[in-house]
Amino acid sequence: LDHLGGNTKAALMRVGLLEMVEFCKYFFPGVSDHTFLQSCGLADLITTCYGGRNRKCAEAFARKRIADKKKWHEEECESLWKKVENELLNGQKLQGTLTCKELYMVLASKNLLDSFPLTKVIFSIAFQGVSVERIVDGIVHSKL
Repeated sequence: LDHLGGNTKAALMRVGLLEMVEFCKYFFPGVSDHTFLQSCGLADLITTCYGGRNRKCAEAFARKRIADKKKWHEEECESLWKKVENELLNGQKLQGTLTCKELYMVLASKNLLDSFPLTKVIFSIAFQGVSVERIVDGIVHSKL
């Protein structure tokens, strides 16, 4: 995502945070807005976006997908995640991919995917072969 400017990356983080807030308020009524300004909210989001194993692997995944310029199938996406994890993590495991799958399943089961466009497009890119460049759809279609 090197071609995306700082403002676009900031907008992705903003929508990501807003989707986190929306999810928590839906499933955990009464959660305090203050919670999201703590280490478990904004600080963790920034750390995740700028460093750590999930970002490292997501960047490698995206670079490979962009370089290949072909339509990817679900099995190929899964295979690439495994390859990236094995090559980059020295035996550690990715957690973001599992979280993404679980989040998608929960939202789909409640018919809420359209209320979480960034989550929806991230899942589509990561596991359904949608073009990496479509990440901006998560901003464009956000109503938050």
